[in-house]
Amino acid sequence: MTTVLLVDDHTILRQGVASLLRSVPDLNVIAEARTGAEAVQRATDLQPDLIVMDMSLPDIDGIEAGRRIRQAGCASEIIFLTMHNDPGLVEAAFEIGARGYLLKDDTMDDLLYAVRAVLRGERFTSVSLTTGETRGARPSSTELSRREREVVSLIAAGLTSKEIASRLSISVKTVETHRARIMQKLGVRKSADVIRYALTAGLAPPEC
Repeated sequence: MTTVLLVDDHTILRQGVASLLRSVPDLNVIAEARTGAEAVQRATDLQPDLIVMDMSLPDIDGIEAGRRIRQAGCASEIIFLTMHNDPGLVEAAFEIGARGYLLKDDTMDDLLYAVRAVLRGERFTSVSLTTGETRGARPSSTELSRREREVVSLIAAGLTSKEIASRLSISVKTVETHRARIMQKLGVRKSADVIRYALTAGLAPPEC
C-alpha cells in the first residue's frame, strides 16, 4: 500500500484529489496539510511514500517546503500539482528532488498516470508544458510502460485513437494522453516516427 500526503491550501481541491486517490485500492491518503510548515512536519513524522503538493502555499512555497522535507531526511517521492506553467519552477522542482510536475488544468487521469510513473522511478512532466529541456530529463524509450507498448503496436497497425480506445477498453482521451507520453519519451513529434520506432523495437505487428 502506497501512503500519500496531500498538501494544498484550497480545501475543495485537496479533498477532491484525496477522494480520487482513495478510490484507487493500493493508494492510502494518510494525511493532509494546508501550509508548507505543516507539510514538513507531517512528512517528517509520517514518512509517506508520496507527497502531492501545491507550489503556492500560505507560508513558504512548495520548493522551500520540498527542500526542508529533504533536509529532514524524508525520502518521499514528490509530485507538484500547481497552476504555475513556469519552466524555471519545473527546473527548481527537479533540482530539489521532485519527480513530477503537473498543472491543475491537467486531468485526473494525468494525475494517476503521473503517480504510477513516479512510483516506478520515472520523471513526469505535464504535457501542457513547453517541450524541450524545460521538461527535465526525459525517460528513455526503454522505459515505455506495458500499456504504452501496446499503444505503440496498435499505432503501428494503423488504428485510430478511437479504434485503440475500443480495443483496449479505455477512453479516447486516455489514448491521446498515452500518445503524448510516448512521443515525449521517444523525443518525436509525428506518428510516423512512432511507427519507425515500433519497427526497430519489434513492437510492430507482422503485417507492417
